[in-house]
Amino acid sequence: MIERKCTKCGTWNNDEDYCKKCDAPLSPLAIDKEKERIKKEKEAQQVPSKLDVLSEKAKNSKYWIVRVAYRIVYGMALVAGLFGAFMAWMAALSNA
Repeated sequence: MIERKCTKCGTWNNDEDYCKKCDAPLSPLAIDKEKERIKKEKEAQQVPSKLDVLSEKAKNSKYWIVRVAYRIVYGMALVAGLFGAFMAWMAALSNA
């Protein structure tokens, strides 16, 4: 049997996931679930950036030329990122 002291109200609880008095999470799993729930709430409340909105509009545009241009630019950015990662890996290998 595990006794845990609530960090909010100071009540001792016997093998409980949540405090009997204030319903605060006590077990590590309950604390992780609460942190994840808070994180999801914050993400849901965030306003998407202008770049995200623009890329979604271009990706789902009704004009095929816009969709093709988006794919080309996205592909070039992907190749540039891969090239940069490869160069960083090569630099790390040379220092070893």
